[in-house]
Amino acid sequence: MGLKGVVLMGGQSSRMGQDKSQLAVPTSILSYNSPSTAAQTDEKLQTLAEFAHSKLKCYLDNVHFSINKSQAGLGLENTIVDEYEEEGPLSGIISALKDTQSSILVLGVDMPLVTKQSIKSLIQQRNWDLLTTTFYNNQSNTWEPMLSIWEYETLPCLEEYFNSGGRSIQKFLNQFGNQRVPIPNLEEFTNVNTMEEYKTIGLS
Repeated sequence: MGLKGVVLMGGQSSRMGQDKSQLAVPTSILSYNSPSTAAQTDEKLQTLAEFAHSKLKCYLDNVHFSINKSQAGLGLENTIVDEYEEEGPLSGIISALKDTQSSILVLGVDMPLVTKQSIKSLIQQRNWDLLTTTFYNNQSNTWEPMLSIWEYETLPCLEEYFNSGGRSIQKFLNQFGNQRVPIPNLEEFTNVNTMEEYKTIGLS
C-alpha cells in the first residue's frame, strides 16, 4: 500500500494563545533545515503548517492537513477535519487513516526542526509488517509519534483503543509491535508550545 503525508495541526494551541500552525517560520529555522531554502526567505516566509507540508512533499506526492473545525477557514487544500473535537492527536490520526484509506506518514506542525533527512530515514526504515514505524528515544524510553508512519491496518485496533477511552499514544504504542527507529538528533524533536519557545527555538 502507498503512503500519504499528513501534517497534524488540529490541536487547540492553548499554551500558545493563538493558532501556532499559522506562525511564521523564522529564518534561523529555515537555515537549520536547508541553507538553500534560507536564501528564499526574502520573498515570503512560510507558516509552520506550510513548512511542514513542504518537507513532506519532498518524498510524498499526496500530503494532507489534519485540522480542527475552527481551522476550516484557513484556505488550505487537502484538509481532513478531525472527527472528534479536542481529543488529542489520536483523533487526527484516526480521521486521516479513515479519510485517506491509506497508510500515512504524520508530522506534527509544532516540530519545525525536523529535517528532510529524518523524514527520508523514517521512510527507508519502514516495516510494513508492523503497525507503525516510529522514532524512539532510548534515553527516556518514550516514542516520538509526531514523526511516524501508521499502516492502514492499524485502524481497527486504534479505533478500539480510542473508543474504550484510550487517548495516550505512548500507551497504545507500548501495547503493540512497532518498528523502533533511533533518533539521530534529539533537538529535531523539540516542540514549539509557547510563544517563548517559538521566539528562541533554533536561534542558538
